[in-house]
Amino acid sequence: MAQQTGILGLQGTVGGLVFRKDGSVAQKPASNKAKFMNAASMARTRENASEFGLAASYSKVLRDSLRVAIASASDSRVASRLTKAMREVIGLDDTNDRGQRVFDSTNSAPLLGFNFNAGAGIGQTMYFPYEVTGAGTDVTMTIPALNPASDIAAPQGTTHFEVVFAASSLDMETLTYTNAVVAAPLGILAVNSVALANQAVVATFPAAPPAANLVVGVVGINFYQQVNGKFYPLNNNSTNPLAIEYVA
Repeated sequence: MAQQTGILGLQGTVGGLVFRKDGSVAQKPASNKAKFMNAASMARTRENASEFGLAASYSKVLRDSLRVAIASASDSRVASRLTKAMREVIGLDDTNDRGQRVFDSTNSAPLLGFNFNAGAGIGQTMYFPYEVTGAGTDVTMTIPALNPASDIAAPQGTTHFEVVFAASSLDMETLTYTNAVVAAPLGILAVNSVALANQAVVATFPAAPPAANLVVGVVGINFYQQVNGKFYPLNNNSTNPLAIEYVA
């Protein structure tokens, strides 16, 4: 849409004319949609566009499936970064031709370790050991030992923290998902609370995910400051890490 930038100045497109910032005027170029769709010289571009679009769709359904956890720990570029990771997965498809390659859960390794908040890494925040495993309807996070005083690098002002764990099963063909229910989360704990030992948090699906589905488990931590009995997210969640720690 054209915008008036002065008494006589215009910037943008009016009819078939393009008004540039430097004051020059040019004719709007003709659409090259037909060339894009049919020209042999555009074959690679069409293939790349097709796979990029598919990767963006995969990225969106994964983010939608984990939106509650991601809402507390993500950066402004998480969508584009996850789409890039999905393109890596698509690129591992050695069955279909370029432009027709699709997601295969057996190639999902590039997603492992993906950090939804680039400004807050788990490795620089959570120093306690944990493991995420899957079997049947369950995805389980086990924590052998957790001493908040020494095992968590909490930002200044933190009074409490919450270990985040979530899992989802995604059908990448239909772009649908099922969330697992976390039965017994650790809850919000004080940073000076007593050490924990042999903890297990289980996320359970209504039924065992189909073998072709992508099953994802994410781990993170939320930081809070308690004021007058209420818990307030710290630093607008900018210090909360969240990463994919399980794929199957």
